[in-house]
Amino acid sequence: MIFSFSVVVGLFGAMAGQSELPPVIPVGLDAYRQWEQWPRQRIGARAYMRSTYDRSGDNEGADASHFLYQEADDFNVTLDVEGSGILYFARYNHWHGSPWHYEVDGVDHIVQETSSADPLHPVEGSVFLPEHLFPEPLAWTWSVTKGADLMWVPIPFERSLRMAYSRTHYGTGYYIYHMYLPGARLSQPIQAWNATEPPARDVLQLLKRSGEDIAPRDIPTESGNLRLESHRPTELCRLSGPGTIRALKLTVPREQALAFGRARLRITWDGRSESEVDAPVCLFFGAGTLYNRDNREFLVKAFPVNIRFDDEFVHLACYFPMPFFREAHVLLSEYTGDACDLNYEVRHESFTGLMRDVAYFHATYRDHPDPKPGHDLLLLDTEGLHGAKDWSGSFVGTSFIFSHRAVLHTLEGDPRFYFDDGKSPQCYGTGTEEWGGGGDYWGGRNMTLPLAGHPVGARNHEEAQSDEDLIQSAYRFLLADLMPFGKRARVTLEHGGRNQSREHYETVTFWYGLPSPSLVLTDTVEIGDVASEESHAYVSPEASRPRTIISRYEWGPDRMNALPWRIPAPEPRDFAEFIFEADGGTPYHVWVRGRPLLRNNSGDASWFQFDADIGTERATPEHSLEYGFGNWFDAAHELVYTWSSGRPEDPPVTVTFDESGTHRLRIQPRQPFHLIDQIRLSTTQKTRPAPGDTMPRNDGTGGNRAEIVLGASDAVHYRGGVRIVSDPGEASERDVLLVDTREFEVFAPHEEIERHTTGASEFTIRLTQDNHGVLLRRTLDYAFPNQRAKVYIADASDDRPRGNIQWAYAGTWYLAGSNTCVYSNPPGELGATQHIAQTSNRRFRDDEFLIGSEQTRGRTAIRVRLEFAPVNRPLFPGQALPEEAWSEIRYQAYCFILPAFEP
Repeated sequence: MIFSFSVVVGLFGAMAGQSELPPVIPVGLDAYRQWEQWPRQRIGARAYMRSTYDRSGDNEGADASHFLYQEADDFNVTLDVEGSGILYFARYNHWHGSPWHYEVDGVDHIVQETSSADPLHPVEGSVFLPEHLFPEPLAWTWSVTKGADLMWVPIPFERSLRMAYSRTHYGTGYYIYHMYLPGARLSQPIQAWNATEPPARDVLQLLKRSGEDIAPRDIPTESGNLRLESHRPTELCRLSGPGTIRALKLTVPREQALAFGRARLRITWDGRSESEVDAPVCLFFGAGTLYNRDNREFLVKAFPVNIRFDDEFVHLACYFPMPFFREAHVLLSEYTGDACDLNYEVRHESFTGLMRDVAYFHATYRDHPDPKPGHDLLLLDTEGLHGAKDWSGSFVGTSFIFSHRAVLHTLEGDPRFYFDDGKSPQCYGTGTEEWGGGGDYWGGRNMTLPLAGHPVGARNHEEAQSDEDLIQSAYRFLLADLMPFGKRARVTLEHGGRNQSREHYETVTFWYGLPSPSLVLTDTVEIGDVASEESHAYVSPEASRPRTIISRYEWGPDRMNALPWRIPAPEPRDFAEFIFEADGGTPYHVWVRGRPLLRNNSGDASWFQFDADIGTERATPEHSLEYGFGNWFDAAHELVYTWSSGRPEDPPVTVTFDESGTHRLRIQPRQPFHLIDQIRLSTTQKTRPAPGDTMPRNDGTGGNRAEIVLGASDAVHYRGGVRIVSDPGEASERDVLLVDTREFEVFAPHEEIERHTTGASEFTIRLTQDNHGVLLRRTLDYAFPNQRAKVYIADASDDRPRGNIQWAYAGTWYLAGSNTCVYSNPPGELGATQHIAQTSNRRFRDDEFLIGSEQTRGRTAIRVRLEFAPVNRPLFPGQALPEEAWSEIRYQAYCFILPAFEP
């Protein structure tokens, strides 16, 4: 074929122009179809995760039923967004909260599941409804997940999206959505979801292939058999680039699987000094151990990784695309088992794109043997990692062990993710098993789905068949709902509902990263600072005078108790002791009458130890009661006295003494803030007493040893936060035992200077001229609800007079809710909606607005005008309208740029 000179020039000119643009972002179902583009930079895309989390940082209602606002008793809003974007994921606990409202661009669509019609009689085999719009494997319900309803069907919106719950009992959920720079290069236009077209068949078929070999077959392959020797690193292969690994497969005999799972997989890209992949084999492929209790074919049947068993071998496969530019070095190390035969296969293909358009694959391992009380586990912080200050790429998943002892209460911990210097969690979830695709701790059962799972771990300690069976792990992979970042990613996970768990965690974080930023800070406006306001020509005629606010961001509980959450302390600082007489050889049923002082299940349990257990870490005579005694809030959901043993739904705990005579009981708090009225050791009371049943005190010295009843005044010794008080809430006003503890401050408040306005604000911010759009971040006082403003942009590159400004509308900046939410969690499935206003002490919040390149490209500065646009919405019907205003503490301009990278 012959090209004219003009055609050739035009072709090369077009190619040069394309090379100066950010890569196209796969959106909607294309994000699945183009899964081989997992490593691609998403310049101009931002991911957000919102949820029903407890605004106090605690775990009220297990992070359920905290609503932004209520428009009606059957319209309780949990998500409210203005702009153009795509909802990629939603998770609910069972059918709770349904029917759900998906209001897209003002059009309300009802989504429910089979059990929504009669939640008092849930239906096994439930599905989302309309079923054709939410088919497997893009949607799953609790029947498969063992506790959660999961939805990965993309829901695009052009102007707005709201999600609301019709019912509020245990209305928990979290949601991941993406917003995009106006004018961003998307694989397809965003068109509002119309609730008529089901997901495309090719995408469903693709995800149904999870567990299969989904990588290209007709590409170069390195394969062979190797002999693994204990404590000897073994190289699998060295590949020359540029290329992309498309499949990494390992096979070992079943008898060597446990030891092999603990070996380390290491992959180094382009001769860098540290391995970008460095993780235990089992966790890298999605499981905390290669122990297969029930001889399943698939331990892990995820889309990017899988672990498959046959009669003789264990087959492990990874299909994450892994680009490199000069070389890739793959090896195994730290194998400590007997000599083992290993079969490996590495398939790879040439890489022909621009290096800056993709990112290296990373699997970052962290061991957390002793979590720090009050502080989240740090799974990943890219800043300074591998010698690079800034990284651009995407967070794409986790695989983690959350207990080595079959303890599941650690799963109350919330995921909190921070990106690109943001101080507010850009992504805030409701719990660890929710992040792993489950609910209610998966009921202790195992499951594996394409993008989430709980593949290993016995239901409890008693059912475990070996020490390996005690290991509990989960995984969560992000594909369409991946989370891009432009300079830094901090991925954290709360350990337990108040960062109090002492379980041994191990985590692997999967991410793509290039050691060069795609987002750079170019300017900061400090509101209330005279010099900063003047240098940025800040004008806000109706703004308040600067004021000082002392508050916090939402980083978890401000204060906490250093309590023995996992096991009793041998030498506790807070305890009470009792002496009593009891018969030997007779089982006593242990009952405790008490009441919580907190409206949640994080303050209603104590450890009980008898005789020889005192001074040890043994929790009960059977040494297996992981929840302690009490747990009254689980029984009544109110701050009232009731009876319980271990947990209300469990049979009573019994204690049998070896000999008759004098015995000792020590009580120490497992959780703070509750009252204990009576402790009853009964030979006959095998069912839970009625809440009001009390008995005369009896320490067994009068000869009646069949019913031993101890009250607070029977304590022979008490210390620290356990003391005797009088409870006026009791009719008899008798003394009770207050279980309190001394707290320590985790996060201290700090000062910020703030203004707020109901008019307009203007300021000028500097940019880098070769930007591809701007992320404008605002720090604000979140005490003002539903902050909304119209945004206008003008060129300020030449410092033109303000009178000649040509404004261009850039969109609406809207942040729903405030630090006051409405809590509604009635005790019954069909309970009436409640209207409980709750205000947290966390007023500081960061929020973002995206300005397209049409209004920023080639400009060294822009002028921003923000016009307050009130919403005028009460927190719930009948409540007075709150004071509304646009709050300003700080503005920061981040420019999107193309990474500058040479390997």
